[in-house]
Formats: sequence, structure tokens, C-alpha cells
Amino acid sequence: MSRAVIGLTGGIGSGKSTAAAYFRRMGIPVLDADAISRAALDPGTVCHAKTLALFGDGVKSPDGSLNRRAIAERVFSDESLRQKLNAIIHPYVLSVLRRETERSDASCVIWEVPLLFESGYDAFCTRTLAVLADESVRIRRVTARDGVTREHAAARIAAQITDAERAARATDTVTNNGTEAELFHELDRVLAKWKEVL
Repeated sequence: MSRAVIGLTGGIGSGKSTAAAYFRRMGIPVLDADAISRAALDPGTVCHAKTLALFGDGVKSPDGSLNRRAIAERVFSDESLRQKLNAIIHPYVLSVLRRETERSDASCVIWEVPLLFESGYDAFCTRTLAVLADESVRIRRVTARDGVTREHAAARIAAQITDAERAARATDTVTNNGTEAELFHELDRVLAKWKEVL
């Protein structure tokens, strides 16, 4: 069976997750790479053991789980460490995405991947869709959603590739600076295009 894989991506605060939820409501299966990567670090998994070996017992909680915040703080300030962690998690996440896609009986499956281009997962996609938004809009959304300062939100945005880079590499883009209704209208336009080309 021919099955299209759409890679859905977008920076923090862009509205990527809102787009993913809309596609689910439209009946299209969406596989969440973030959820898969979180599960990858559960106790008893190969990724958990490798991550513990990389970071040491200092990131281990009393219940045996990993202190994800402590790990995030360390990789945020250490590019080499971040790359080593990605080398543990990214291959596992990709294997799960591909396996679950093969199991699906849908003609189109969406992979929701924040680091779609950075991880190289776009090479396994039929098309890619980037959700874009102005930085000021993204900062406002992140501060409201996560209760962080504007400076913290800006730093998280700066740590990712730019929207210009996403737009240059994506097959399709939507801009999400307005309301959800406006975003959904844009997504309907993209869905109509996919029906013609897929």
C-alpha cells in the first residue's frame, strides 16, 4: 500500500501542536515524536540506560526515573552533550515512527516532529509542513503557556533553527500569527493541496 508521510514541524510557540490536533480531528493519524522520546527515557528502556551512563547518577530521581529538567538544563548549555543525547534518542524515535506508520492502514500519516529538519527525519517524509509565526507572537504564547520570562522564551526560540530555515526546507508552510480559526483555514488549504498531489 502506498502511504504518504507528512512531516509536521514548527518552532516553540508556533502552533504546531494546535495544527496536529486539527489534523487528528480531520481523521488523519498523527504520531507525536515528543511523546515517543519521553517514553524512550522511561526506566527499563535501552535509551534510559544509555542516558544514565552518559549523564551519571546525578540525573537519577529516587524512584529510578530520570530528572528530565536536570538533563534539559545540562544539554541547553553544552552542545556536545546535546548531540550525544540526540544520538541516543533520535534513532529510537525514528524506528518507532516508521514502525507505527507501517502498522497504520491510513493512506496518509503525519509525523509531528519539532526537530524534523535538525534530526534528518525529513528524509523519510513524502512532504513536510512548517508552521511559522512571528517571534513576538511566539514569545507571547510561550510566556503565557509556560509562565516563563520573555528572556527565557526568547532564548528557547534562539536555540532552534529559524523560521526562514524551516520555510526554505519545507514543502509547504502556513503562517499562524492570528486566531485558531485563521490557522484552521490555512490548514484546510494545505489539505486540499495534498488531496491533489498525494
